[in-house]
Amino acid sequence: CLYLHFSLSLCDSVSFHPFLQCVQSFISPPPVCHRGPCHPNPCHNGGTCEISETFRGDTFIGYVCKCPSGFNGIHCQHNVNECERSPCRNGGICTDLVANYSCECPGEYMGRNCQYKCSGPLGMEGGIISNQQITASSTHRALFGLQKWYPYFARLNKKGLVNAWTAAENDRWPWIQLFTVKKSVGSWKDHRIHIYIYIYIYIYITAPIEAQYVRIYPQVCRRHCTLRMELLGCELTGCSEPMGMKSGHIQDYQITASSIFRTLNMDMFTWEPGKARLDKQGKVNAWTSGHSDQSQWLQVDMLRPTKITGVITQGAKDFGHVQFVGSYKLAYSNTGERWLIYQDVKQKKDKVFQGNFDNDTHRKNVIDPPIYARFIRILPWSWYGRITLRAELLGCTEEE
Repeated sequence: CLYLHFSLSLCDSVSFHPFLQCVQSFISPPPVCHRGPCHPNPCHNGGTCEISETFRGDTFIGYVCKCPSGFNGIHCQHNVNECERSPCRNGGICTDLVANYSCECPGEYMGRNCQYKCSGPLGMEGGIISNQQITASSTHRALFGLQKWYPYFARLNKKGLVNAWTAAENDRWPWIQLFTVKKSVGSWKDHRIHIYIYIYIYIYITAPIEAQYVRIYPQVCRRHCTLRMELLGCELTGCSEPMGMKSGHIQDYQITASSIFRTLNMDMFTWEPGKARLDKQGKVNAWTSGHSDQSQWLQVDMLRPTKITGVITQGAKDFGHVQFVGSYKLAYSNTGERWLIYQDVKQKKDKVFQGNFDNDTHRKNVIDPPIYARFIRILPWSWYGRITLRAELLGCTEEE
């Protein structure tokens, strides 16, 4: 940069800047400084100007604009239509925004791209929603008060003589309420969820409820306001969908175990790992280990890295004998050879999860922080009768 030196020259402070051009002058005022093609910034919408030996036709322009995501053009002046690549899945409707897009998802789907199906049972029937989470305006009492139709009897398909919630006869505005607060270590943690309702017949809500509490007000009742129900939905994280143990999406060959038990040593009564599916029915309807010790395991190969956010377990009966796993640990691996035990971060030791207390109730444990792995092992730590498991894994694929 060549210039005549003036004691108060505007060029003095920038005389050696490689992109400044100083025009020599022999008269006052002081020399004129040209700050290059990127000053002021010719790029719009937050684009970054970079010096470059760039020609536009026969004209040397000396710069290029690096555009942020969502914009293009020589000067980043054009908003890209994000909907052209059809990012919304499962029938979602895409709306183009400035440097972004949004998906309007059909009823049972959610997520940025409507990629999560949000219609799984939340645990009224299975028992994941505990008795303490179910309240009501009143309780009907019959047979001189000996029969009590409590709110926590309002579970879909509940059996028995008293098998539902019924409001008291004098309750003019009856209601039953459920809440989704789960107790975590040292605190209460909110789990807001999308909710659908299943009351004898399926009631489909076009715009799902997003809430922590759900209260149902019966409007028309016959004899008594009586109810059994299930809530369908998902946690707002979206990554809590059943991975396929119950549905069969996870196939038998993906499920292996340390050992197998045979009742009466008969092959027809083999409690093999492929039967370790939540709610599986039949006389032989679970996995039972051949040995009762803490070296046993049930393994699921997800075939690719998967985010696991929860585990649901269930026991079973062997010809009338109640059997279940009372507590367990989790191990995970991406190779199937080198295994890591899931840790309790606060206590800095292996995490022991609470299991079941009977042969039929579902027990759900949230994995937080989640596991990212291809192989998952459930390691029974305590049990009743023999080590017996039916299970479901919750989560989503790593790509989702």
